Amino acid sequence: MTRNTGEFGGMHRKSWLVIGVGATVAAFGAVAGGWAQTKSAGVHEQDTIVVGDFVNRTKDESLHGALRQALRAALDESPWLNALSDVGFAAALKKVGQTTDTAGTDNVARAVCQQVRGVAYLSGSIEANETNSYVITVRLADCSSDHTLVTEQRTAASKDQIVDTLGQAASALREKAGEPHESVQKFSTPLSQATSSSIAALDAWATGLKALREHGAMVAIPLLENAVKLDPRFASATYDLGICYRNAGQEGRARDYFKQAFALRGRAGVRKLLSIAGLYYSFVTVNSDKAIATYQELIQTYPKDEKARNNLGSFFGDVCRYEEAIAQFKEASRLDPGDVIAQENQVELLPALGRFDEARQVYQKMVANRLDDDTPHVNMYTIAFHQNDAAEMARQVAWFDGKPELRHEILSEQADAEAYVGHLTRARDLTKQAVDAALGAGNIEQAAIWLLNGAWREELFGNSKLAHDQTVRALKIAPDSREGEAMAAILLARTGDFARANAVMTDLQKHYPDHSVVQSYWLPCVRAQIALARNDTTAALKELQTAASLDLLYPQVMFYSHMPTVLLRAEVYLRTGDSKSAATELNTILNNPGIVQLSPSAPIAKLRLARVYAAQAKAGDPTAAGRARAAYKEFLALWKDADAEIPLLRQAEAEGGQFSH
Repeated sequence: MTRNTGEFGGMHRKSWLVIGVGATVAAFGAVAGGWAQTKSAGVHEQDTIVVGDFVNRTKDESLHGALRQALRAALDESPWLNALSDVGFAAALKKVGQTTDTAGTDNVARAVCQQVRGVAYLSGSIEANETNSYVITVRLADCSSDHTLVTEQRTAASKDQIVDTLGQAASALREKAGEPHESVQKFSTPLSQATSSSIAALDAWATGLKALREHGAMVAIPLLENAVKLDPRFASATYDLGICYRNAGQEGRARDYFKQAFALRGRAGVRKLLSIAGLYYSFVTVNSDKAIATYQELIQTYPKDEKARNNLGSFFGDVCRYEEAIAQFKEASRLDPGDVIAQENQVELLPALGRFDEARQVYQKMVANRLDDDTPHVNMYTIAFHQNDAAEMARQVAWFDGKPELRHEILSEQADAEAYVGHLTRARDLTKQAVDAALGAGNIEQAAIWLLNGAWREELFGNSKLAHDQTVRALKIAPDSREGEAMAAILLARTGDFARANAVMTDLQKHYPDHSVVQSYWLPCVRAQIALARNDTTAALKELQTAASLDLLYPQVMFYSHMPTVLLRAEVYLRTGDSKSAATELNTILNNPGIVQLSPSAPIAKLRLARVYAAQAKAGDPTAAGRARAAYKEFLALWKDADAEIPLLRQAEAEGGQFSH
């Protein structure tokens, strides 16, 4: 599914990103490392600091979470400070035997700081005075001695000035701590502009981000939606809401919020502004040049930001550049060993390169360090399946017990695993459960994808009518899913419904004119399928050649690829009598188990390869009979306990019997 985005958990290569149109490093000035070091309070650029609690001594309870998160945003804009991420803070809390419920004291912040070998921790406070003004204090203290290194105090004349006054205090503290004056000046967007002037919206944002870290995207979504409702111009909350939807596998909604955030990007700090634009270019338009340039700018401007590495890696993963993606994820893990996203992204993409054992090792390291999220458990289920580890598969299924908002993910995987070995009746039942669970969790896009996975299975198994009906239902459930529409168009063409296939293709062309993957992969695949159905093999091969560079595409909403371009190319070659080329394509599917994973395309490729060899043997190839015998034996061993009523099984048994001696 798709590479998780930077800070947050959720489904698929999880993201984070940034940059506005025309924004370059030159526009912001040199990165902090290029500035002369000013006299500091004992803090240096490479030193880790921990952001502790913000004490609220007023009667307004919303100020507590709101101002801590706002302070965090003010500090995050600095390319000089090396502040421990909130994800890293939570991981360190566990190691010192604390929870987020007990994190609100300086002693706990000091303990976390010592755990991560930090130099200082930062805390803040606010109190109201008799004149209805507010005194805001921020303090930087030594982790070991608790000696105050820097303190800054400002007074907000009224409640509506609290946010910007806090931002001013944070900027002053940064300079006192040693950050060069030029850096502070260039990277100090007024805090109400970088976040929101609404205390209520900030509080909802803070609550949503805390829920996201502790409970996942589905729990965070309504809280972040409230933040955006309270302040419709809140660019950061809009972006974070898009991240949640993406990591929950609801790509359509994610795309809408990323578009809104991009339109609002002027109301964000530099780091977030770059992140918003980066994700827009990498996910909404898939403009490779702008996306890579944006990420590289983000990395150059914020070289210590592991989220920038995660986002660049996520984009590389989206366009089949898997080695480069994994390199970025590993660098992100080096920058922040407590970052769950960078490690789960490795667990997801290492299998794409056939490195199952290495993915398992990363997963085991996550377990040892108590880093957890849903996606690694889905990935480990598949890895265990391919390594014949039934006990591990059972452990991964058990992890989803008591998690109704996520259970649909593993139910769909179980369905695919059953279908892979020919247990079609059981697979159908599990797919129904997965669809129902996704709908119950409000995840309509994933419900549609699970239906489409089932439809692909039914079509390959010879049940065209059922495949068509499930495809139509999926389109009704989630008509705006990009990958859902693309798979539906292919299935509609395969099942003979050319009118609907063309209508869906027209809709994709209309809504994604600049989306490079839609234009160079999905649409050519749909056109090739329609051409083959009309026996125009020349046109079909021409379209498939356009898509060839993305044959190993790892989709963003599905857990794996059905490899439709490769399977379709094999079908075209078979139609033209080129059995050698057809065998090459089928072997491409079988040689990439980390891409195709649990897709029925894999077992069907085994059977079709056996049939290719059988045809070669009948055509007089003296070596083909042995290859056919071995291929049929392999398929029938895989389906030894398959449902007896599957027509494909009976056909394979009859065909294989001709080569049994």
